[in-house]
Amino acid sequence: MVFGRSKRNSGDSSAIVDFWTWWPTVRADVEAAIASGDWAVLTPQFSRRVEDIHPGLEWEFARGTDARHALVVSAAGVAELRPVAARWGAAAPPADSTWEYHTARQPDPDILSNTIGLGDGVQLDLTQLRFAFRREEDSPELSVVAYHPGFRILNDEARGRVTFLTLDWLLGENGVEEWIGDIAWESTPPPGAAEPGELAAAVAALREEHRTPQWVLLRAELPDGCPLIATVQRPLRPVRWPRFDTHVAVSLPYQHQDFAGLPEAESLAALREFEDTALTTAAGPDGVLLAHETSKGTRTLHYYVDADSPAADDLAEAAGWWKDGRARVERHFDPSLERIGRLRLRPAPPEAGSV
Repeated sequence: MVFGRSKRNSGDSSAIVDFWTWWPTVRADVEAAIASGDWAVLTPQFSRRVEDIHPGLEWEFARGTDARHALVVSAAGVAELRPVAARWGAAAPPADSTWEYHTARQPDPDILSNTIGLGDGVQLDLTQLRFAFRREEDSPELSVVAYHPGFRILNDEARGRVTFLTLDWLLGENGVEEWIGDIAWESTPPPGAAEPGELAAAVAALREEHRTPQWVLLRAELPDGCPLIATVQRPLRPVRWPRFDTHVAVSLPYQHQDFAGLPEAESLAALREFEDTALTTAAGPDGVLLAHETSKGTRTLHYYVDADSPAADDLAEAAGWWKDGRARVERHFDPSLERIGRLRLRPAPPEAGSV
């Protein structure tokens, strides 16, 4: 496996075009380097090309899943870089029997049957690696504790590095981002420590459970005593929508409301129809509705869209067609979903102006 991290800050979308124009000219050289192990010339070339796209991206060559080899350009868990990596991947040529292309490290659990060196003569037999894990009630993610007997002689930084690296090998980078919550490591066996394959099976079960989007209804009470009802898509993880880096909040006032400020039947029907028609059409394939909150005569719909698309402008235009009051639209760069993060587990009083 050959990998690198970009270091300097430069580049724009034209660098992606330049990369894929350059790739066919070095593809045969890369295959020769994989066979010979001689990367002296190619490594700096790839580092520079990836740096030109964005200095925070990481790259590597790895064993392919369907093809013989894989080229990976990854955001390495940095939410702000996922859209950049996604655009790089969208411009990639079709995979063939020799090459496939990924924007995240793929699972390679066979590596866990090997011994790895950590420097200073330290060797870890990964067959001794164990994971304890549990699922919180009503949560679509697992908390994980890693254990290896060799952790006793490693400092905490090295234990963490091994933990994250082996989780990536076991589940793939996106699998970790989407299904794993809290991650810890111990130098003594934690209760319930199990073979890595059991953790992989638990993640596969979660993925199957959430094969189709699930919407959860949440209720809260605002400081002034008014009720707030929220509906949110789960699991609410930004890795599920790597292109959608811009939050567009569409707030729609409604006239027909009960004593608690929640919509009565006439307004509720109008809200649902407007969401299903005008707003869904405006978001199109370049946006997604992830949540909405309703309280005190206003429903705020939280869309996330691709900043390089017209979806944000189209949503703003469509909101102007709302007839039950003056709509308000706000947009912010938010690749981490921070503006709706309070809805991940349970609703909390929203920030001023968000409803």
